[in-house]
Amino acid sequence: MNITKLYENTWRIDDGGVRFFLLAGSERALMVDAGMTTKDAKSAAESLVDVPVELIITHADPDHIAGADAFDKFYMHPAEAYNYYKSQRRTGEFLPVWDGDALDLGGRSVEIIHLPGHTQGGIAVLDVNAKALFSGDPVQRNGSIFMFGANRDLHAYVSSLERLYAMRDRIA
Repeated sequence: MNITKLYENTWRIDDGGVRFFLLAGSERALMVDAGMTTKDAKSAAESLVDVPVELIITHADPDHIAGADAFDKFYMHPAEAYNYYKSQRRTGEFLPVWDGDALDLGGRSVEIIHLPGHTQGGIAVLDVNAKALFSGDPVQRNGSIFMFGANRDLHAYVSSLERLYAMRDRIA
């Protein structure tokens, strides 16, 4: 695991080829995904901040939820529930998030953007003021986006990308 500070109160955590992120406000921090192999992702995040750490899952593929069991509750789009609980056999209570929902971390607002296609309930987290998008798999600077297997829908994926393009003025 390698931790890099991206900008103020924002870190990237690299875990075996998969990245997850920590966004901190004055009242709480939000860990975006929980890594591929890092079971102690919560502890790693807590070592960086002095506020409670909460988890949001961009989608429930196994390479994004390794450390999720450390959280009793977490945020997730309801369309990911089957994959999370049945396919991945995970536990914990999810708090539903929907397209357009906002979470206030204490002086830092993030917005949920539903991005179906890679999975049915895939989401991105937009750091509103920084104009930074944290998306799990659907949008990457480098790398492949796997569109084979269950829950993949190329038409929905293309629509999601078109929607993001239409909001490009909100994303740096």
